[in-house]
This record gives sequence, C-alpha cells and structure tokens, in this order.
Amino acid sequence: MSSVKVAVRVRPFNSREIGRESKCIIEMTGATTAITNPKVPPNTSESVKRFNFDYSYWSHDPRDSDFSTQSMVYKDIGEEMLQHSFDGYNVCIFAYGQTGAGKSYTMMGRQEEQQEGIIPMICKDLFGRIQDTENDELKYSVEVSYMEIYCERVRDLLNPKNKGNLRVREHPLLGPYVEDLSKLAVTDYQDIHDLIDEGNKARTVAATNMNETSSRSHAVFTIFFTQRRHDTMTDLFTEKVSKISLVDLAGSERADSTGAKGTRLKEGANINKSLTTLGKVISALAEVASKKKNSKKADFIPYRDSALTWLLRENLGGNSKTAMIAAISPADINYDETLSTLRYADRAKQIVCKAVVNEDANAKLIRELKEEIQKLRDLLKAEGIEVQEGPDGKVVCEKRDANKDELNKSSVIKSPSKGRNRNGSTTEMAVDQLQASEKLIAELNETWEEKLKRTEEIRLQREAVFAEMGVAVKEDGITVGVFSPKKTPHLVNLNEDPNLSECLLYYIKDGLTRLGTHEANVPQDIQLSGSHILKEHCTFENRNSTVTLLPHKDAIIFINGRKLVEPEVLKTGSRVILGKNHVFRFTNPEQARELREKITENEAENEEKEKADTQQVDWNFAQCELLEKQGIDLKAEMKKRLDNLEEQYKREKQQADQQFEEQRKSYEARIDALQKQVEEQSMTMSMYSSYSPEDFHQEEDVYTNPLYESCWTAREAGLAAWAFRKWRYHQFTSLRDDLWGNAIFLKEANAISVELKKKVQFQFTLLTDTLYSPLPPELASSVTPTQPDDEYGAPPVSKTLVAVEVTDTKNGATHYWSLEKLRQRLELMREMYHNEAELSPTSPDYNVESLTGGDPFYDRFPWFRMVGRSFIYLSNLLYPVPLVHKVAIVNERGDVRGYLRIAVQPVLDEESIDFNNGVKQSARLVFNEDDAKPKYRALNEKDDVQRYIDNGGLDTKLEELEDADSGRGIDSNSASECHENADEPGEHLQVCKEFTFRVTVLQATGIGAEYADIFCQFNFLHRHEEAFSTEPVKNSASGAPLGFYHVQNITVPVTKSFIEYLKTQPIMFKIFGHYQTHPLHKDAKQEFVSRPPPRRMLPPSIPISQPVRSPKFGPLPCPPSSTVLAKHDVLVWFEICELAPNGEYVPSVVEHSDDLPCRGLFLLHQGIQRRIRITIVHEPTPEVKWKDINELVVGRIRNTPESSDEQDEDACVLSLGLFPGEVLEVPGDDRSFYRFEAAWDSSLHNSALLNRVSQGGETIYITLSAYLELENCARPAIITKDLSMVIYGRDARTGPRSLKHLFSGQYRNPEANRLSGVYELSLRRASEAGSPGVQRRQRRVLDTSSTYVRGEENLHGWRPRGDSLIFDHQWELEKLTRLEEVGRMRHLLLLRERLGMDTNPNPTTKTEKDVCNLAARAATSPVHMVIPQSPQTPVKDPQMQMLPDREYNQREQDLMLKCLKLVQGRYSKNEPNDNQTNQADVSPSDEGCADMTVSCISSNSMENKKFVIRHRLCSPDRSDAPNGWEAPAPATQPALPLRLYVPELEEIRVSPVVARKGLLNVLEHGGSGWKKRWVIVRRPYVFIYRSEKDPVERAVLNLATAQVECSEDQAAMVKIPNTFSVVTKHRGYLLQTLGDKEVHDWLYAINPLLAGQIKSRLARRTLEPASQTASQISASSAVNANAANK
Repeated sequence: MSSVKVAVRVRPFNSREIGRESKCIIEMTGATTAITNPKVPPNTSESVKRFNFDYSYWSHDPRDSDFSTQSMVYKDIGEEMLQHSFDGYNVCIFAYGQTGAGKSYTMMGRQEEQQEGIIPMICKDLFGRIQDTENDELKYSVEVSYMEIYCERVRDLLNPKNKGNLRVREHPLLGPYVEDLSKLAVTDYQDIHDLIDEGNKARTVAATNMNETSSRSHAVFTIFFTQRRHDTMTDLFTEKVSKISLVDLAGSERADSTGAKGTRLKEGANINKSLTTLGKVISALAEVASKKKNSKKADFIPYRDSALTWLLRENLGGNSKTAMIAAISPADINYDETLSTLRYADRAKQIVCKAVVNEDANAKLIRELKEEIQKLRDLLKAEGIEVQEGPDGKVVCEKRDANKDELNKSSVIKSPSKGRNRNGSTTEMAVDQLQASEKLIAELNETWEEKLKRTEEIRLQREAVFAEMGVAVKEDGITVGVFSPKKTPHLVNLNEDPNLSECLLYYIKDGLTRLGTHEANVPQDIQLSGSHILKEHCTFENRNSTVTLLPHKDAIIFINGRKLVEPEVLKTGSRVILGKNHVFRFTNPEQARELREKITENEAENEEKEKADTQQVDWNFAQCELLEKQGIDLKAEMKKRLDNLEEQYKREKQQADQQFEEQRKSYEARIDALQKQVEEQSMTMSMYSSYSPEDFHQEEDVYTNPLYESCWTAREAGLAAWAFRKWRYHQFTSLRDDLWGNAIFLKEANAISVELKKKVQFQFTLLTDTLYSPLPPELASSVTPTQPDDEYGAPPVSKTLVAVEVTDTKNGATHYWSLEKLRQRLELMREMYHNEAELSPTSPDYNVESLTGGDPFYDRFPWFRMVGRSFIYLSNLLYPVPLVHKVAIVNERGDVRGYLRIAVQPVLDEESIDFNNGVKQSARLVFNEDDAKPKYRALNEKDDVQRYIDNGGLDTKLEELEDADSGRGIDSNSASECHENADEPGEHLQVCKEFTFRVTVLQATGIGAEYADIFCQFNFLHRHEEAFSTEPVKNSASGAPLGFYHVQNITVPVTKSFIEYLKTQPIMFKIFGHYQTHPLHKDAKQEFVSRPPPRRMLPPSIPISQPVRSPKFGPLPCPPSSTVLAKHDVLVWFEICELAPNGEYVPSVVEHSDDLPCRGLFLLHQGIQRRIRITIVHEPTPEVKWKDINELVVGRIRNTPESSDEQDEDACVLSLGLFPGEVLEVPGDDRSFYRFEAAWDSSLHNSALLNRVSQGGETIYITLSAYLELENCARPAIITKDLSMVIYGRDARTGPRSLKHLFSGQYRNPEANRLSGVYELSLRRASEAGSPGVQRRQRRVLDTSSTYVRGEENLHGWRPRGDSLIFDHQWELEKLTRLEEVGRMRHLLLLRERLGMDTNPNPTTKTEKDVCNLAARAATSPVHMVIPQSPQTPVKDPQMQMLPDREYNQREQDLMLKCLKLVQGRYSKNEPNDNQTNQADVSPSDEGCADMTVSCISSNSMENKKFVIRHRLCSPDRSDAPNGWEAPAPATQPALPLRLYVPELEEIRVSPVVARKGLLNVLEHGGSGWKKRWVIVRRPYVFIYRSEKDPVERAVLNLATAQVECSEDQAAMVKIPNTFSVVTKHRGYLLQTLGDKEVHDWLYAINPLLAGQIKSRLARRTLEPASQTASQISASSAVNANAANK
C-alpha cells in the first residue's frame, strides 16, 4: 500500500498578468507551499494558508537559485514511475490545474533542447533501458493507445476508422476498458513520437470538422509494457505486464467569464462535470483512507458518474502507482482558482493505492476467459440457440424451432456501441457477453507478428482517410500535411483568406473520380458541402494522364470564368469553380513537366511572363476572371458609381449652402427688425404703463393718448434716452444667463480635475471694475467698452462680468479666467484626459514646466500676493495743509486686512526730514490734458443732469432746490460762491508753475501673520507704469507696526488736469506680501473670514411657486403683458381645519416663525377629515368683486421647500370638492371679506408623506392654487401658496415646538391658527392682453447646472454657484461702496479738523465755508466728492448763508405742478387751470409714484397761497369727532365704466428686515375711536396686529401708494401731541406714538425723506437764534473795545 505522490509546480507570469501588474501570492519553502489572500489585511490569521506536499517546484523566476527545471521534475517523479513499471506495477501520472496553468508544458514540454516534458522523457528513457538490458533471455514489447474523452464520449485518435463513440466496458479482472480501442505496437522511441504527433494532428483535424478544440477534452496516452523472461533452468517463460497511463486533463473554466452559449455551454458543462466527479472521487477515497479499519459501513465511490473517473478507477485507489502534478498560477488575480487547485491536491495526497506486480496475467486470463466462454455457449445451447462465428468475426445467432424445424435468422449484432435495450431478454445479454469474451481471447492470443501486421493495415487505412479529407502523407509515411504529388493530378483549394488557401488537396485517381455531397446514393470520392452543390455534381475521368471534367445536369461549374455545359479536358493551372463558393486550381504534374521541356531558350521572356501570371493566380484572380468573362467590368462599374456619388454630393452641398445662406440672411434681417421694435416699445411702454385709467377717456384712445401726441423737447428726448441707457446697465439677468449656460463646462472641468488628481478647483465668481477690485488685464480687455458720455448721458458704469475662480491648492494661488479661456483650457483638459499616460509620473515630460506652462490646469503664480488696496485723497494740497491719514487696507472682497498710515503734505520751501531707517526719493511727473478724464466716476459739469433727474425734473437752479428737496443741502449763496470761485487756483497752484508735494509711507498695522516681506507700492490712478515702491519689511507676526518710513517727493508742472485730479481722484496704495505657507502646501488656499451679508441682501427663504395646473382649465395661461390699469393689495388668510369630537371643523395649530421657509408650520393629525379655508381681505373697491370659487387644486407633495413644475404631471395633483363662497360682514370693519372652503381628503393624493406620521425632523410641503372668478374679468384669478406641515398621530397633543410660542398661549386662539400672505392684484385691459404688439418677447435660457457630466459623482455634492452668487456680489459691491464713501468722508472730517472748523460752529472765513460746502455737497451725493478749488475768497455776512422760508410766485407753483404731473405720467400741453384739475387730482395715481413728493414739498410757507396741495391730499374732513378731528380720508373715487379686465395675483415676499416695531395708538377713518395696536414696519409695508403676541397680520398698509404727513398745522388742528397721518388710496390713519422721542424714529422707518426734512428744518430754526446772539455779542464787544481805546 502506498499513497499518491503529489507535486505542486508554479509557473512564471504570463503576458496578461504582467499587463495587469499582478503580484505573486505563492511562496515555497522546501515541500511547503503557502498562498497569501490579497483581499485580507496582512499579518492576520486568515491571510496566509500553508499546504505540505511531496514536492513543491518553484518555476516562477528562472533567475532564482531554487528554480526547478523540466529535468528536475522528471528525476523526482518520472524516473521513479519508470522504475515501478520495470518492477511490474501499473503506473499513472496525471496533471491537474486551471486553464493556462502549465499542465501541457509539464507533461509534453517543447520541441527544444532541455524543454521536453515528462511523457517524451519517459518514452526515451524506456527504450534506452530496453536497448541496454535486452538479450536472448529477456525480451520486451511495447504497445500504445491514444484516446480522447470529449463530452463524455471516447474517441480513438490512432485509428481514424473508429469515428463513432467507443464504448467503455468493465471486466471483473481487467476492470474498465475501452472496447475496440486500437493498440499499436512500437519498436523504438521514434515510433511513439510519430504516433503522438499523428494522433495530435488527427485530433486537430477532427476538431476542425466537428467544432471541438483540444482544450475542451481529456487526453489519455497509455503504454502497455511487457517483459518476457526465459528461465533456462526450468525452460519456462514468465511475463510481467505493466500499464503506464499518462493523462492530460482539460482545464477548468467558467461559463460566465467565457460567455459560452449553445453547444459551447454544453461542452463546458461536461468538462466541469468530469472534473467535479474527479474531485468527488478523490474526496471519497481520502475519507476512506482516514476512517478506522473496523468501520463496517460500505463507502460509495462515484466512479461511474463520469467516463474519465471510470477509466481511471484502477489508477485512483486501485492497482497502480499514481503521481499527481498540480499546476498553479502565481498571480493574485487567480487567487480563487489557485486555492481550489491546492485544496484539490491536498485531498488527493490522502489517497492510498494497493498496487501488485502483474505476472503471467495473460495465461491466467486466457484460461478464465475460455471457461467463461464455454459456460455461455452451454447456456445458449440450453436455450436452443446455436452460436457460430461469421466470416467477418461477428457472432451470428440462429434459433431452431423444434416443431417446424426452420431456421429463423436473428439480427446481426454489428457493434455494441449502437445502443441496446438493457431491459431485454437474458439471451441477448448472454450473446453480448459471449461476443465480448471472444474478442478478448482473440486479442490475447494474437501474436507479435500479427499485431505488427494489423498496425500496418491501420496505417494504410489512415492514409486513405487522410487522402479523402484532402490531407496527404509523404512517401516516408511520417510527415502529415498538404503536399503536391509528383504524378497524380489533383485539385488545390483557393480561398479569399490567403492563410486558408492551398490547405486542402484532392487526388484525381485513375478512372472515375466522383464529386458530390455525402447525401448521394452512390458514395462520392470527393465530398463537398454548401449551397449550389448537387448530390452528384460532376465526375473527373482520368485516362492516360488526361483529365476530363464531365458535368451533371443542372450543375454549376465554371472553368477559367466560362460556364461548363459539355465535357471538357482540363489543363494544368485551370481555375475550376464548383457551385458558387468552392474555387480550385487544377494541377497535372505530367502535363506541367511536358510544357517545361518544350520551352526553349528563345522563349525566356514568355517563360517569365508565364511565371508572373502563375504567381498571380489566386481567389481574387479567379473571381475577377469570372466577372470579366460574364461581361462585368468591376473596376469600371465602381469608378462610374463613385463619379455619380461625387456629382450628387457636390450638387446637394451646393443646394444646402445656398439654402443656409438664404436662411441666415432672412434670420439676420428678422433679428434686426425685432431688435429695433423691442427697443422702441421698451421705451414707450415703460411710460405708457404708468398711466392711470383716468387718462384714457375712450376705448379707442389707447394709442392716441397725450403722451404719444406731445412733441418732446430736445432736453426731454435726451432724458428719455438717458433713462433707456441706464436701464440697459441692469445686467444681473444676463449674468444669471451666463451662470446657467456655462455651468456644464465648469462641472466637466472639476470632474476631469478630480479624475486626473489635480489639486485645482473651479467655481464661478463675479468681478466688477471698482477702485478696490480692478479687473485683471486679461479680463479687462474682454469687457465691452460702454458708450461715451453724451449731452444728457451719465458717466460710464462699471461692467460686471462672470469669471472663473481657479483655486490652486497645490501652489497656494488663486487665478481668474474668463469664460472663453475656460472653454479653451477645457479642450486641452479633454485631450489630456484621453492621453493621461503622456503626463503620468513615469513619463519623462513630467516636470515643473509641465505644471506651470504646459498643464492646462495651472497658471504661473506670483511670488508676492496682494494683501489689499488703500486710497488717499489729495484735496488738502489745495489749501495747502499737511494731513496724516490712517486708511484701511481692503481686499477685493471688501474685507479689511489691516491699516496703513500715510502722510501727505505740500513742499513750499526746502525742508529736510530724517528717519533712522527711512528712504527718501524724488520723482517728476507730467499731467497731460488727456489725463483729465478719470477711469472711475468723479464730479463734473454733467452731474447737473443727474441732479436734475433726481429732483423730479424741475427746470430751475440746482442750488435753489437742494434745501427743499433733500433737507441736507446748503444755502444757495454758499453754493454760488463755490461755483463762482471754482476756477481760481491758489498761488501755489498757478498753471505752468511747478508744485512739489511729499508722500510719506509711515507704518502698516494689523496685517496677518501669514504674510512676510511686506512692501507698499503706490501710483496715480491713470499712471500704473509710473509706480513708487518701498523696500520690503519683515513681518515678525508679533503685532508690532511695520515701519516703512519711505519719503517720496513728487514734482508736477501744474496743469488743469492736475488740479482736477487733486479735487476728485485719490492715489492708490497696493500692499503686497509673500505668503509664508507657500509653495506646495495642501492648505495654502486663503480663507477669507468676512461677516455675512445683511438679511435684506439674502434671497427669499423659498422661491415663489408657479400655479398648480388645473385639470378643469387646462394649461396655465401666459402672464399678461398689457397695460396695468389698477393695482390692489390683498391680504389672504389660510387655515387647515380638522374635524373635532364635537363635529365641528376647528383650525389646526400653526407655529409662526420668520425663520421657517413658509413663515408658518401647520401641526396636523393623521387620519382625520380636513378642510382648507381661505379668507380674502382687501379694501372695498368697485373694480374687485368676487363672484365664486371655480377650483382649488393641491399638489406638489414633497419634503423639500423647492418645488418643480414637473411634479404637476404625477398623480399627486388633486382637485378638491368646494363649498360655496360667501361674503362676510365683520362688525366695525368696512373692508371686503370673501371666504370659501374645500374638503381635503389627503389620502387621495396617494402620497406616503401625507398618509403616515412624519418622521423626526421631517417637514412636508404642498402647493395649492385657488382659481377664483371676478366680475368684469375674462379669466380667473389664481392664488398660489406653499404650505408646510407636520403630521402627528391621531391622538397626539399638538402644540408649538418652541417654548416662546408655547408659553404665549396664542395657539389656543382659533384666529391665531392661520397663515397670512400678501398679494398684489393687477388688473390689465383684456383687449390688449393678447395683442402681439404689446406682448414682450421672453427668453428661455437653458439651465445646464443640473445636466450630468461624466465623473460628476466624484465631486461629492459640489455644485456650481447660481443666484446666490449674484446676491453675495451685490453685498460685496455695497461693502466696497460704503468703504469708499467712508474713506472720502473721513478725509473731509480730517480736513475740517485740520482747518479748525470743528471748534468754530459758525464759519467765519472763506476757507471754512468752503469746507462746509464740501461736506454738505458730499453728503448730498454719495457717489461724488466736491472739493473747492481756491481758499482765497472774500468774507461775507454769515447771515446770508441761511435763507428763511419764502413765498412761491405763480411761475414757481406752475413749475412744481408740472414736475408733479411729469412724475405721475399725467402731464399734457393743454393743462387746465387749477380749479379744473382739483377733481382729477383728488385720488393719486394707481402706481403711486409721486405721493411722497407732494407731502415733501408742502411746508408752512404755502399756507396762505391758492396753490394748496396739502389741503387737497392730506387734510381730513371736518366733522364731529373726538377733539374736533377725524383721521384723514381719501377723496371719493368716481364711478368706473364697465370694462373687461385680465387679473394677475402675485404673492409678495415681505422683506425680513424690520425697520421699526412697537405699540401705537391708531385712529382709523370711520372708526369708533383710538385703539392701541402692535405695528411692524417692513418696507414697503406696514403690518398692524391686535397685540404684541398676535402672530397674524390684521391689516396691511402699502407705503408705495400712501402719503405721510407730519406738520405743525396738523398738530395744532388735532390738538393731540406726537401724531402723524398715513393716507392710502382708500382710507386714512392717524398714528400717535407713546413718547416724544419716538416720533422721529417712526417717521424715519416709514418715510426717511420726510424725517430728514423735519429734522433739518428744526436744526435751522435752532441755529438762527444762536447766530443772532453771537452777532450781538460780537457787536457789543467791538463797542466796548472802542470805548476802552478811547
């Protein structure tokens, strides 16, 4: 007993594993093999598995010292097994492993030196030992067999005659064997080598014909080795017979990885079936060997489950010496297959075999077989059956009938392999067994000479079969292949593929050679298959080396391109086409030889030509010849067809170009026409829309109103053009278009950056050319220059553009790209992405230059980074006085990064200033006249037009209206003095003289520690190339000031442009520093910590949703664009009522908070019937009368605040059942109330959000739209509202979630459980709503921010910025504007202090008055700065600076009325007199554009005049009321004619900024008396609540259409202190504050302009007595001084 020898051999990496950069996971130490799991962390218990075998061969790296060669494997295994065979044992060697693991290399090897495998080495060594030991007493004989197991079928590879499936049988003594398997005798090693070679080639040929490959079958090569020894002493012959089985198993494979289907899938399944069965057998044998000996349970070994295991039964656990070689792969990608092979081999190591010496087996076997045959004959004879042997060796059975004495022939059993019925009679089984036994006896009794003879016969049969197949064998009988015979005529195939041409050869034998298919009745000598091949196609007749082709009827045959009809003699080289696919070349060696003998030397040229022609004869030549003979010129046809296609292409291209050019011209003309039409209409319709209904007297007067008929003056036309150009400067809509349209490019750039592992991020940013944030030079060139100033135009406005902020975290730098540059770089990024290997770290081009210059992701970064900018104004040089400034260092985002101390002083004489470590330099500059026009906005003479427009268009002097209009102006005398002396420079600033001033950079403080080597650079705004720079100063990060002490003397020839620059423009200081964390720091990106923008700059908490589409009304109507005839403010209350236990519907609890997206949250219960109640509140007006509610639609169920119109398509949209609407009468409130309800069954939405209890922290949002019908309206008005809610359990107690609302107890009040919304109802004329001339073109810009790009999932939620960027940029611009204004005002205050004006409240010198005028004028114009030009002016009486209130003459009153009418849009040339216009001016216009202006102009000086605007607009009616006064009431509105309107209801999102809130006493017109109410001002609305704890708005006042009045007349008339009135279009309110000091605060919150007027008037009245007292004191002092002198 011995166990199976198991060896493991690992091969080198193959090309596939090298390409995938696989790692070796196999380690071998002695006989131990270890495998590492690449999927498990190292140094764990499961990471390494170890196996012990008999041999472990390391054949991975030939350079290793432990490398195992083929000879080493043979010495360990092959020599031992060969010795066992000489000892008389059966031997078996089989190799196992996955496909491509090296099994065939180990078993067969290569045909090279030192590369042979185990099989050739065993065979060579076997015959070598035979030759050495054979003598007269010891003879050897060797037989071989070669079979293949494919799909559980056995085939003989050495005998082509046995084409069928050989049957595997089992004998009690011999065991399993293959019936009719050929055993061929061999005499030397060359015979075995030839048989293996022929078997492999026959196997390959058979595989080609039968769609089988060698890798899909098991091959078993068996050597029968017999030793015959003659004992001279006893004169007896003894034999030892051993069987050497060499098995090459098929590799295991997976169906999913190969993608096998159909037949291939079945083949793979059979391979896996046999290998699985082999594994089961090995496992079962291992379990048997490991069990105890006294185990009585019989073990079942599944040998018969597969033909492979059945034939190897004796080798596995039987009479055999067995060795197994497991071939494995070293790559980690094959870990699972390698581990399975090692486990396979480990189980096989436990198998125990019982091998015995096979001595005299034939004699014993023959005797036992003869006895068995005799028993079977006797058994058949007892049944009445006589058995005889036929002439062909077959067994013939004859059954004799005793009664009739007749012979009934039974069927001849030709072959057991045909199949038989196992349930047949015992007689048939006995005959079958008898036949098998006699075959065995005949085979055993066969002599050696007979075996050699039979081998020769089989060889001749094999050559004949090869000849039939077109495969010839050389005369030596060794080499198999395609060879051209020397005498026999033959056909050679021609194929379209040159590699397949001349691979088949068919002999034409003497006599007749038939050609057809295998289905013919008469066997055909040459069998072809395919279409157009008849069963009997043709016949070749060979007579005396002359071959004649005889076609059969209807056979398709072509010879040299001609169709064959009659028999024809073939000539050598003829092309024969059989059917339509089989092409052959006929060759007759005898005929060719005769032709060569006839060639003479003079015919050498013809010989070369014939040779050239012979070389060109192939499949293409035959096909072209066939087409040519049939009259088809292939080349000519192709050329003709190509010419036709080219001509057609040119013709179609010319037509397409012509159509494209025509369409382009047509579109350009239409675009130009539409552009002109839009420009004309946009200017006229903006004015036309401001008209009120009273301006149109008839329906047909729409296009003939006075505004269109009146002829504008040149000034008015200029003003209109200026307004149009100013409107064009509103550019944020186009900026949003750029953001949306280019978002996809930004996302693609970021995705490619992440995939290529670039440390660069791209994001949108907005850049505006301002003082603190000038555009980079490359971006400034791309900005379209604005139009130059004209007579009535404003100075150029800074352009805002969309740029890309490139954050380079690798180099710690930030760059700005234009959108065009982004697209250009994106093309390079795409190219780099497709050629990633070119810039890989292993590439030689990967260097620093590629990072900065060649890499499209990076730009060159500066060594020094700008910290910020500062600006110093030079107006102190006009006086001249020195000033020391401390200015803020501001970066481009408006954040203060530090402070800078600068001294500016004139140099009137030679001075010397010494600093310890300072630098003193001098320079000379020249200001040309071209430099007078600054880049940034400054004051000039054209600003009068701006001031003219800001003051309502009054045609009078600017200085005369500054005091009355703004309340912050100066007196006219001071202004006139400023203008009179504006062009008179001081003595030190005389033109053509030189002026020297000094700029000293002292210190810098507050600069962050991340900057080092700080230096300052300064220059004039228009002279960037002439900059002055300080020396760098180390930043020690200790907080100490950085001392520059740089003195720069600048000498300038005085010109008008230089004087203008001193008045208006500053010097720019730029501070630079070296970033300390630079370079290549991962956190080098600057993080600017800036305070957040105010709430008023933030976008609304939730976007206003579009109406939900109604199933009844269909698609939503287009928004009307006709003229607005009237506007009304509407207050809407929303309630969700739930069914209470008492059967009433009670409003659910609402949690109110401004921080919530919907400003309120409904707290609902699950599974309770609900109703939605909506109440509409507005002022009574004959234009708005609600008729009925048509539909209430609820949809867009979601859990996020944002909604989408696409959600209207789903099944969640539900139209609710309505209850009739009703008009409510509220006691004590004369407003209009309209209420309606609708039943809401939320389960019909089929939404899980509404059907279940809300999860923790989840909020549900819905959108409802109410379609209401109004009188005199063509279509319904739509109220749309977004509501948020939380659903609790049915029995849960609901209450506010915040303690503030919980303790207030307001939620218990039913009227507090409602949500309010403010809407604006616009009524438009229905006849114009659909007019194409009035509707404006709407642009739809594609939003690409949500479009998917490849690699977007790697961005981890990054999104391109959109509207929020615009809001943030507006806040940044506001910060920069404020900083600029603060810097300018700080300079003015510092100048005033330096001149000593703050200590003298009443200016006495011209210089002081100039500074006062300077500050006052700067306050009136926040964008400009006015500085007087000369301090030398005569001193005037200070009493002339302030003019008292004066009376207005008739002309001035007419001018003011004209201004009012122009602003209201109601002015015409033929204006009636004042008495006629009283009735028209009783009600202000619906737009309410000029109401505040009227109240501002009214003053005490107009009391006794006929032109009393205040009494017409603000005075209350006299009636019996408390204190003799009633709240102001608006004038009665006239009855309106019957018109058809188009309503539009738009929700107004109230500003979150609260200007003022508190308690006020309110007296309402028509009310019963004073009431204390809680009032909140959110401009432009004033909300009135019942109390401070009331969360619901009860009334709304629109300040845009209201007048505010606060005067002494009103206080005297009311006789109540601290009061002011607010009058709307429909009612008036008298409001009283609770304290004296609160009046100004409330007025400032409601109307800042009016509050400023009152405060300015009070200040002037306070200053008048003080100035008179001061003058009296100075006069008395002068008298006393004179008296004392006397």
